[in-house]
Amino acid sequence: MSAAGRQAGDPAVALIAGGGAYPADLARILAQRGQRLFVAAVDGAADPSSFEAGEVVTYRLGQLGRVIEELRRRDITDLVFLGGLPRPSFGALRPEVSTLKYLPYFAKAFQGGDDHLLSAVVRFFEGQGFRVLGPHQVAPELTAPAGPLGQRAANGEQRRLIERGFSLLSALSPFDVGQAAVLADHRVIAIEAAEGTDATIRRVGELRAAGRLTIGKGDGVLIKAPKDSQDLRVDMPAIGPDTLRHVAEAGLAGIAVRAGAVLVGDRLRLGRLADELGLFVEGVA
Repeated sequence: MSAAGRQAGDPAVALIAGGGAYPADLARILAQRGQRLFVAAVDGAADPSSFEAGEVVTYRLGQLGRVIEELRRRDITDLVFLGGLPRPSFGALRPEVSTLKYLPYFAKAFQGGDDHLLSAVVRFFEGQGFRVLGPHQVAPELTAPAGPLGQRAANGEQRRLIERGFSLLSALSPFDVGQAAVLADHRVIAIEAAEGTDATIRRVGELRAAGRLTIGKGDGVLIKAPKDSQDLRVDMPAIGPDTLRHVAEAGLAGIAVRAGAVLVGDRLRLGRLADELGLFVEGVA
């Protein structure tokens, strides 16, 4: 059975939940299917009160050993990672005794960039006998479909910007930078780095407000896509209502994302918000 075809009676799934609304959205979808769910909420990131479904237990990152013991006690082998997590320093993990034996592995993992660390997380759990599934595999309805989410669609000039933006992000993939770029007036305006997508968009708005950037009416597009080698199981790009609001405040025309590879949550809700803000939001295959 495919990951998306799970039914009641199947073994429980564990959701390793970080911050944001999408972990609770995923839990709700799985509960509607009758899927049993155990939520390991990461302390300081996830909001345990946001989950209406599944059993929720909060763990610190330094309690990894306890999480593994609990998953094995429950005979859970399938894991889904979803939600934002701050990258901790290795010294801040404060590991419990049950976690100490895993520290040499993660000491090496922390020496690389985010892609290196996340890949190491997947390899670690697979090495412990678990199967790591992506949110797009268990709940594809949370991802962007191909085509517009609302009533508006990109015009010809905007589509040329979008095509160029996707090419740019693909070319930047080997450098482990961000997953988003803003293009307008036939040029690249901003590229996401460590600050994140929302801060990148705000930077564009600040440049316009300071008179250092002029974007014509109906111009300016945010493009978001995973890196070419990105493991979507543990690092899936996402947009949400705040992204749309920031795009509107920055005076951009809309958003294009890679269909099936970017989380959007409730598609209807996001489409309605796009219409209210006068934006297009499109998934591009």
